[in-house]
Amino acid sequence: MSFYLKLRTYQGRNVEVVLSNSEAIAGVLIKVGFSYVVVQTLSVPGYDGTEDVLIRSRVIDYVRII
Repeated sequence: MSFYLKLRTYQGRNVEVVLSNSEAIAGVLIKVGFSYVVVQTLSVPGYDGTEDVLIRSRVIDYVRII
């Protein structure tokens, strides 16, 4: 099964996305596409409150389900 199809089964769950530059973004997995994922975060450096963050798949090292 493809990584993206499997990841779609976890929509609505808490995840931690680790990027290729070693940054980690934690939040709720909102949407999964073949070239991106959208995570609703509670805290992102430089932002206040809840933000929807679009992350391109080419910069993702791995996704951990929390």
